[in-house]
Amino acid sequence: MTSNPSDNAPPVEDSLSVDGFLDGNLKIKQPKSGFRAGSDAVLLGASVLQTGTLLDVGCGVGTAGLCALHRLPDIELWGLELQSMLAELATVNAASNGHQVRAHFSPADISDRRSLKTIAGPLGSPLLETGFDQVITNPPFYEKGRARPAETENKSIAHIEGNVDLKDWLEFCIARLKPKGQLSLIHRADRLAEILSFLSVGCGNIEVIPLWPDAKTPAKRVIVRAIKGSKAPLELNHGIVLHHMDGSPTDHANRLLREGCGLDDVL
Repeated sequence: MTSNPSDNAPPVEDSLSVDGFLDGNLKIKQPKSGFRAGSDAVLLGASVLQTGTLLDVGCGVGTAGLCALHRLPDIELWGLELQSMLAELATVNAASNGHQVRAHFSPADISDRRSLKTIAGPLGSPLLETGFDQVITNPPFYEKGRARPAETENKSIAHIEGNVDLKDWLEFCIARLKPKGQLSLIHRADRLAEILSFLSVGCGNIEVIPLWPDAKTPAKRVIVRAIKGSKAPLELNHGIVLHHMDGSPTDHANRLLREGCGLDDVL
């Protein structure tokens, strides 16, 4: 994380697109270039198990949380996003999809507790003093110095670690959970060893769900779920194959990405 939430200019309508998710049932306004939500966000939203309070750390334009809220309308959703322009769009997206009452998005730098002190969580309590039933997150994929900056600043911020590395990011997420609360994240498969080492401190019942591009290609993404305070052992799930060899989506992919099913409905 490298910039202050206030540094981002308001979005210009000509620079935005409105994209349909969940077979067009969810309309998401987002930048035409740079950071754009896609299937990773929908799959992360599908990982949410139950109703209750949900926090999305690094929520972008709100897609993952709003996908979860579309499927589970009794959820109450909070989102934190470094880039104020994206947080603003998340609020717009919540309202345009009829979720303005149950969705609360705020610009915030999780490396700076001062930017979090004024944000209210469930029941109006300070967010940093409140535990959530579930936390979801799609942390930046690349370590600082391990990837070239993207063509736009907002995409670089979304994809390359800044002031908060993966360890600190996950520690922040775990700290926001209630005891026995669930953390879900989606990330690159080649960083799975790091993720497991960081989650093993404070979490158990860790479930690894590979996302196979097709039946013959190694997984490039994984969803990892963990329970705060659990002592249960790790479980390696058989995962989801997303495409047939001809490139067409599998039934499981269609159910998740178009029909809006939960991940546990297809595993």
